[in-house]
Amino acid sequence: TEALLRILEGTPVSFTNVRHPFERLVSAYLMIMDMSKEGHFQEFAGMSFEQFLTEGVLMKAKAMTSKNRFAFEKNPHYITPTLPLHYPHNAYCGFCNINYTVISKMETFNEDSIRIKEISDLEHGDKMERFNTHGGNKTHDTTKELFKNIAEDIKIELVELYKYDFAMFDYDANLY
Repeated sequence: TEALLRILEGTPVSFTNVRHPFERLVSAYLMIMDMSKEGHFQEFAGMSFEQFLTEGVLMKAKAMTSKNRFAFEKNPHYITPTLPLHYPHNAYCGFCNINYTVISKMETFNEDSIRIKEISDLEHGDKMERFNTHGGNKTHDTTKELFKNIAEDIKIELVELYKYDFAMFDYDANLY
């Protein structure tokens, strides 16, 4: 706590990085499929992308009663220990409660990292390393490809589930 107090006495820079909800779902799917080959996430092994969306995302979201939805907001691992980071940001994260200096978007990551380093008085010679990337610069194309055969009613349910993410971060719900 003493270290935190010293940080807060200064002018800390807080930042986070967001991305289009459908791109996050594609990233989650690809990561889980890769890891299922190594024995992890076996409940998702062999699932098609549509099955992943309906059974791994939408069904779990629908299964939340108001009681366990509250528990999920307090502890994102309450319902599903396998997908907390790919659930809507508003489900467990306090974007309205944290005064972020910067909310960066994945699509402008390199430019934003330069700005973050500038306002943090850090040197910006090296690029920041990106972890857990699937598709690199092809993320948009991969997402477009995986979503092209997803039924419209499933997309509508996903847009409803992620409606606050779309609104807070100004993402186009009809992009895919």
